[in-house]
Parts: sequence; structure tokens; C-alpha cells
Amino acid sequence: MHTAMNRNRTHHHPAADPSQLDQSEIAQRLRRLIDVERLVQEQREELAWTNERLVTELYDRNAMEATATQQARHDPVTGLANRLSLEERMANALNAHRASSEPAAVVFVGLERLAEVRDTLGYQAGDYVARQIAERLRNAVRGSDLIARIGDDEFAVLLMALRRAEDAAIVARKLYSALDVPLVVGGHQIRLEPAVGVSVYPQDGETSDLLLARADGAMRFAREHRTGLTQFFRPEIAQRSARRLSIEADLRAALERGQFSVHYQPRYEMKSRKLIGAEALVRWQHPERGLIAPGEFLDVAEDTGLIVPIGEAVLAQACAAAAQWSTAGKPMSVAVNLSPREFRGKSMLDQVEQALHASGLAPQRLQIELNETALVRPLDEVDAAALQGLHKLGVRVTLDCFGAGAASLALLRKLPVDAVKIDGQFVRHAPEDARDAAIVEVIALLARKLRLTMVAGGVESEAQWDLMKKLGCDEVQGFLLGRPMPANEFEALCSRAGAGTTARRSRKRAVAKLPT
Repeated sequence: MHTAMNRNRTHHHPAADPSQLDQSEIAQRLRRLIDVERLVQEQREELAWTNERLVTELYDRNAMEATATQQARHDPVTGLANRLSLEERMANALNAHRASSEPAAVVFVGLERLAEVRDTLGYQAGDYVARQIAERLRNAVRGSDLIARIGDDEFAVLLMALRRAEDAAIVARKLYSALDVPLVVGGHQIRLEPAVGVSVYPQDGETSDLLLARADGAMRFAREHRTGLTQFFRPEIAQRSARRLSIEADLRAALERGQFSVHYQPRYEMKSRKLIGAEALVRWQHPERGLIAPGEFLDVAEDTGLIVPIGEAVLAQACAAAAQWSTAGKPMSVAVNLSPREFRGKSMLDQVEQALHASGLAPQRLQIELNETALVRPLDEVDAAALQGLHKLGVRVTLDCFGAGAASLALLRKLPVDAVKIDGQFVRHAPEDARDAAIVEVIALLARKLRLTMVAGGVESEAQWDLMKKLGCDEVQGFLLGRPMPANEFEALCSRAGAGTTARRSRKRAVAKLPT
């Protein structure tokens, strides 16, 4: 019995008393507990971090989507609506207007100088001017009107809450006045030269696309014809736009197919009556319409920028032809006109230098003629730098149509030029009009005092010749002396003039008798 009791007592293991646990075991359990708590904390922190990242990414994505939407519908420089936003808003607004029969209008604003500022003063200056334009437009219209920048130098304003269509003219004049005030950029005073066109809903169109196109056409008509503050759309403007589109397409094809040629109008020295050179004049050999004079297409070429490749081709042809001219061993010069867009292009000097190099023509035998109206700009120091560049090449510079512009004398004071070419309107009427004769006389005296060569263009009668000679013109050209002719005919004229014949006899065999 005692044995059994002892056996039972031997196999019985009561629960351990914590107070009797080994210290190492207690420490081990504590470490395990701490590890579990640290793991739980790490997982809690990881979960919180992941949640924070998800929230941040969600906000970032929403912000990016909002930014993308903003950029897709707004101009990044000015913050104004862009063309896409304008067309969407216009479509919705016009749909609402169809039920109310209220008038609406689109005012299209073109700024001729904005691209020029960017090209001459840099992108930052161009962006600054664009922001100033946007601010002026905002201040000139109501909060309900939508302003958009739809091109580098073009803006549009959608006028919806009009009482009558005539109210659009008031707003258009206000916009013009706001933009016609000069800006100062980097020390340069810049006049933006705005042109404003207006189309009215519904008579000029019932869709946003048509209203914009017709306001654009009216603006371009205003710019070309200088019609005053604003120009409302008229049906004949649409016809003109269709013509211009057709001419533009034909011009591009003509460039690709080499349909432009150069004719040369003889120029004579007044005192000796000797042939001294010619003016190069572009002609377009149209496959269906025949030979087209420049007056029919140069305006379109200038507006579209096609004048630059056309002018480059004319310059190259003229230099190559002039390199072959001489009379009695004396080289002659060629005069080439540069349009405002060509003159202000960054590559103008490079093109002149390349044409001279390719042809072998001496720079002194090339004259660049610039219409003085192209130089009446606030950025006259830019003009001066370009003219200085021509002079460094050795090229002579002539101010064409002198006297017709508004700042002729200022140009002579500021710009380095070699000759002035009297405007043909004064030459034409000078024999019968004492005022025109006086103007020619004063210009001739001014040219002599400044040691400039004076060229009389457009001489078409004996009376005009006699007067130009009496007033002291140095060089002369015009239909009386010879019409523009192809290169081979002018080369033949040079050969006759260089074969020992007098200028008078040379003219008898060419076009007309050279006056004495």
C-alpha cells in the first residue's frame, strides 16, 4: 500500500510555479513576446505606409489628370482657353442660342508683331508679350466672354450675351484700342499692330468652325487692306479667301516644279546714258494661265511665308545671271527686292552670302532693295544690325519706294543705306504736278547732301525723263527705257551695249530710243 502510494506520488507533476522558473526561461519568453509585438508594430506601420502611398498616388493621379485636362484645353503661356476649348464652348453655347435667337459674335485678333518679337528678342520676350496681351484682353471684355489663344499670334473672343449684333462692333473697337498701345520689352518699345475681324451669328454662320473661319478671313482682309479698326465679314471676303487658298496651293506646286523665273528691267546711268545693270523681278510661269506678274501672287506668298523660298530662288538666279553680265568688260550690278518677311528672317544674311558664293558674283555688284515701309518699325536697331551685316558682306542697300512711308528721314538718319529709289507715284505725276516735282527735287537734294545715289523708277515718258535729269537723278529705269525681259534677252542687250555701240543705238535695237 505504501509502495503504491509512493508510485503515484512519484508520477504526479503539478503546474510549475512562476516564482520557481529559471531566470533564463523567463528572459527567453520575454524576448519572444517582444519579437511578436515588434512584428505586429512593423506590420501596422507597413500597412499605414501602404495606405498613405495609395492615398498620395490617388491624389497625384487626380492632379495629373487635372493638369492634363488643363493643358489640353488651355494655352500654357497665357492660361487662356485654346482652340479646342473654344470650339467646345462655342458648340455648346450656339446650341443654346438657337432656341433664344439671340445674336452672338466671334472677334478674331491677329497681332503682326508677336512672332517678330519672339524671333528677334527670344522666346521669353515673346511669352511675356503674349501674357500682356492676354491681360489686356481680359480687362477689355466682360467676365461672361470667353477669350482664347488659338495660334502663336492669334486670339479670339466669343461674345454671347449681346443685346444686338451691332454691339459686337463696340467690343471689337475696344479690343483694338487696348492692343494698339505700345509695350516696352527689354528697353524696346513695341507696337503690336493688331488687326481685328468679326463674324456674327447666325447670319455669317451657324457653326463654331464656320464663324471662326469667317472672322479669321475678315481679320486677314483688315490686315492686308488696312481697313481701319475692325473688319466685319462680307461675302466677297469668302470669295477672296477661296482665291487665296487656290493661289497658295498653286504656289506650293510651282515651287516644287520650278515654275518661277526672273525677268530683268534695264537700269541706266542718267549722266552717261550707259547701261549699268538691272532690277530682278520674279515671274510665275503658270501651266494654265501663262506668265503671271508678281502683283497677282506676292501678297499670298508674303502672308503664307512662301515668299521666303521664292525669294531665295530669285536671289540665286539673279546672282548667277549677273555674274555673266558685262559691257565692254565693265561688270554690271543686279538689284534684288527683299520683302519684310525675308529681310527679318534669321537666315537672310546666310542666304545672301550663299548666293554670292555659289554664283561667284562680287558682293559690290549686288544691290538689295528694301521697301521703306518694311523698315518703319520700333525695332529699328534690329534693322540696323541686319543692314550692317549686308554692308560687311560688301552688298549695297537701296531704300525702295522712298517718300511713300511715314518715317523716311528718320530712316536715313538711323540706318546705313547707299541709295534711295524715289517712289513711282511722284515720278509719274511730277511733270504735271508742281507738288510732286517739288518732292522729287527735295529728295534729290537730300540724297546729294547725304552722298546717296538717287534712282528714279517708273519712268515712262520723255517728260518724266527730262525732269528726272534736270532734278539730278543718278540712275533711271522704266518702261520708256526697257520693260522687264527674260535673262537671254537682257544678255543680248548687254552684248550690244558692250560691242562699241552707244547707249542710244543700243536702245533703238532693244525697246525704245533712249532720251538725250
